[in-house]
Amino acid sequence: MNYSSNPTVPVDIPNINHGFQIAKGLLKVKEDGLHFEFEVKDSFVGLITSGVRSSVISYADLEDLRFEKGWWNGKIILEGTSMKAFEELPGSEQGRLKLKVKHSNRDDAQSAVSSARVHLSEYKLKELDDKNT
Repeated sequence: MNYSSNPTVPVDIPNINHGFQIAKGLLKVKEDGLHFEFEVKDSFVGLITSGVRSSVISYADLEDLRFEKGWWNGKIILEGTSMKAFEELPGSEQGRLKLKVKHSNRDDAQSAVSSARVHLSEYKLKELDDKNT
């Protein structure tokens, strides 16, 4: 289990382009936002169709995030403040992005979401403080 202050979790974004592609990558929780490195692959043959790309999702662009535990795997669900929040990432739909997490990484994913929620709360509190001063 990863107990570092900046957890990293292997994630998948399935069903890109009607199931013809899948994105595999790493989600890293940092103080300035969620850092996502990924590559898109053909879901049938496994050929890489993109180079490694990266994107940072700022806490300013996040409305909420949560972890859902399933029987076989888990999901990290990110909800943006607008549809543009995840425009650099494949598979987003209406300001929401679902990241699939393998069973063996569920504990790390739960830890990462907890850490990110703390950072998101701190960001929102700072925003309120700045408005009130």
